[in-house]
Amino acid sequence: MNIFEGADDATVLKFKTGFRKKVVLTLVTSLTTLTLFFSNWIVPPSVLAGSTPSQTSRLAGSTRFETTLEISKTGWTQASTVILARGDDYPDALAGAVLANSPQAKGPLLLTDSASLSEGVLAEIQRLGANKVYLLGGTGAVSPAVEATLKAQNLTVERLSGEDRYQTAAAIALKAVPQATQAYLASGNSFADALSISSYAANKNIPLLLSEQKTVPEVTLNALKTLGVTNVALIGGEGVLEPSVEDTLKAQGISVTRMSGVDRYATNLDVLNKLTYDRSSIYVATGEDFPDALAGAVLAAKQNNPILLVPKNAEDLSSNSVSYLSAQRTSGASFTLLGGLGVISSGLESLVRTGSQQSRISLQYLQAYGSGSNPAKALYDNYVEEINSIPGNATDSVDWLAPNWYRINTIPDGQSAADGSFSGPWATANEFYAPLTVKAAHDRGLKVLPSVTADYNSKGQAALDSILASSATRQNLIQNINQMLQTTNGDGVVIDFEYISDASGPNLTQFMKELYASLHSQNKLVVEAVNARTSPTDWNQEYNYHDLAQYVDYLNIMTYDYSTTSPGPIAPLSWVKSVLNFTQSQGVDMNKVLLGIPYYGRNWYPLATSTPEKPLYDQDAVSLTGARNLSAKYNASLQRETSPTDPVGIPTFTYTDENQVAHTVYYDDIQSLSAKLDLLDEYHLGGAAAWSLFWVDTDSAKEIYPLLQQHLR
Repeated sequence: MNIFEGADDATVLKFKTGFRKKVVLTLVTSLTTLTLFFSNWIVPPSVLAGSTPSQTSRLAGSTRFETTLEISKTGWTQASTVILARGDDYPDALAGAVLANSPQAKGPLLLTDSASLSEGVLAEIQRLGANKVYLLGGTGAVSPAVEATLKAQNLTVERLSGEDRYQTAAAIALKAVPQATQAYLASGNSFADALSISSYAANKNIPLLLSEQKTVPEVTLNALKTLGVTNVALIGGEGVLEPSVEDTLKAQGISVTRMSGVDRYATNLDVLNKLTYDRSSIYVATGEDFPDALAGAVLAAKQNNPILLVPKNAEDLSSNSVSYLSAQRTSGASFTLLGGLGVISSGLESLVRTGSQQSRISLQYLQAYGSGSNPAKALYDNYVEEINSIPGNATDSVDWLAPNWYRINTIPDGQSAADGSFSGPWATANEFYAPLTVKAAHDRGLKVLPSVTADYNSKGQAALDSILASSATRQNLIQNINQMLQTTNGDGVVIDFEYISDASGPNLTQFMKELYASLHSQNKLVVEAVNARTSPTDWNQEYNYHDLAQYVDYLNIMTYDYSTTSPGPIAPLSWVKSVLNFTQSQGVDMNKVLLGIPYYGRNWYPLATSTPEKPLYDQDAVSLTGARNLSAKYNASLQRETSPTDPVGIPTFTYTDENQVAHTVYYDDIQSLSAKLDLLDEYHLGGAAAWSLFWVDTDSAKEIYPLLQQHLR
């Protein structure tokens, strides 16, 4: 929606749109009409006092090798020594975290392809200024070609290996810790239990050795003896390390304890609960594979932070893991996710951030306007005020914010096609306001997905049609979106193409397929906002719900603007259900659907040219508070427009103003919004997306945010 052009410096700010547009609104100066001024939006400091919003970040690349590079770049500005292990198998690398954090190394653990040095690894070694590399495993694990490449760069290379994984682990342990009275012993036949203890063992410089299921390898016993170990903690239950392992150790005069659970995740929690960590930061990694947790353990070890292992799907996370996360979140811990969306999904990320087992996304659109002597700064201030209007811990009720920043440029005069470029609210000289706004959201634990839209007129339609029809301009638009996200530090994008030709539908789907592939490889989120449909033959046929849903993280169906030309409800419940029924009939994964909800209402009045035979109407938008103030000012009698399928109904009232003009107001209040949010359960939806925080003030915020928390968390 373009709200940045066409407004004068008067106190009346009017945003007009055509038929089928998301919102038609007017901001008027009278507090009795709309008490929604930006200066009143900031939540008082007393409301925010004592809140400790949980921060969540993600370290990820498009491959496991790139993820380890991102971890290294985050944790080390320089290091003289680097640990290098193969990235396609775990046995030789499990003990590597202890070596990486030892006095002999104090550097990151990187992964490489077994046959040749993976792209980016050498550049990272050079960035760190390292002069030595430890290779973990024999030549079958890390080939001579890798070693030769490193030596060609005048790096000192030392290989730690043995005849098998147990001997390699022993060699690594003896190099990292020449002497120790305590050691950890984990299974050499799986990786999860060793990863659970890795960060703690590395921080405390306690050796980690490996054992077979039934017997302790002789090489492991010899290493324990050489180290001088008198106490061993077994990591894992009797299914992975049988009682015979414990008996063997005790026969050597070694005291034995055990940390374990019914599965790898329960064992991980037992470790995390029994040991003393600095829990101000929690690292979260998949328990389904080893690379991210292995490299992340070295980073976590620097501050003695724990690593929580999680399953692939949010619904598989145990209640005990959820409780652990909630306890750390309540204490103000921050969370760092290791790995991309392929290993830790956006739904699982939401669960980590919010603690909800019913992990639903709350997407809130931002809408702002800048004027005065410094409109760019005023615009930034208004966005930040909207962000700060979210009370308490922001993530209790909100996940993502979508500021309406970017609009597709129309076809230049004298040309026949658009080029895939778009413009934002800030000139190039003021572009730093965008990342500042993103930072304000990140500081409250929220993700930012700027929206990209187009003019809602024939020029906007022509621009979109031409861009979507051409592979070259689609790629140019995708490149521009990528550049925008790099510049702003945004977490993804909302595509809001509301006015295209029906014939452009397949091209839109192809564009979303290409965009999704590009952004997902960088772990950026993709949401598409689409107009509501209720039948295969309706006039929004350009939106193929089923196909589009394959190429988005969420499909935001804008289930509002039911009445656009004459007085009526914005989103009657029966119509919203018809939209969802149609969506379901198209075979859409309903967990990917975000339900559009309106925070605005409409104040309808007849135009001067209106006649009883041909009624014509205009309308201004009102907030919930504004509608209530109008009702109070004119002593209007509030009615609820109900139906058999909507017993709650939509609030409405009529009044006659000072100029004897009759008005009809429809809006959504907390009761009608709650009835819509009940559909999240009925249809198993992925969450809700609200247009927009522009219409939420300090009074309505006290009702809206608890309502969101109730339904989404």
